[in-house]
Amino acid sequence: MADLESQISPLAPGNLRRERTSKCFVYVLAGFAILVVAALVFSVLVLRVKSPEIKLSFVTVKNLNDSSWPPSFNTTLAAEMTVKNPNLGHYEFEPSTVSFFYGGSRVGSSRLMKGEARGKKTARVRFGVDVRSNRLPEGPNTLVSDVDSGMVKLIGSGVVRGRLTLWKRLNWSLAGKMDCTMTLVLKSKTVEGLVCRK
Repeated sequence: MADLESQISPLAPGNLRRERTSKCFVYVLAGFAILVVAALVFSVLVLRVKSPEIKLSFVTVKNLNDSSWPPSFNTTLAAEMTVKNPNLGHYEFEPSTVSFFYGGSRVGSSRLMKGEARGKKTARVRFGVDVRSNRLPEGPNTLVSDVDSGMVKLIGSGVVRGRLTLWKRLNWSLAGKMDCTMTLVLKSKTVEGLVCRK
């Protein structure tokens, strides 16, 4: 029994200190690695903000008058603009203006109210706009041939500006641009081929 006890000896104090120090170092290193991974995930998923996506979801004709001579068209359109917030935060957008163009010249516009789109949600703003060919500047244009063909190409555009807020502390100023094309069909009094670019 005495021989067995003589073979078992306690660890020297120096060895215990080295073992504790190495364990402590491993724990600190593991904690630091976890923090780095968490920071990377946070920056990729949360802080990588994107601009809102703005587009017209529909445009319909409320009334329409056209004339082949003198060539003209006057219409009132009912439309809906969507503001899609692809971020996690809350997006509040300011009042904006949507304009309709024919041949590069503005023929109608509408002032829209401010609104908000919550995280990963889409806000919808409905509005009406009067589009008049008599707002065209003097000079050459394709109005005669377009009215004769019964197909008038229009462009709807606008910029929405606002502020994205996350956790009531982080803020970003973001803007989204709308660029949509469509064809006003005079005979059927409809809008066809509505396409919005991202």
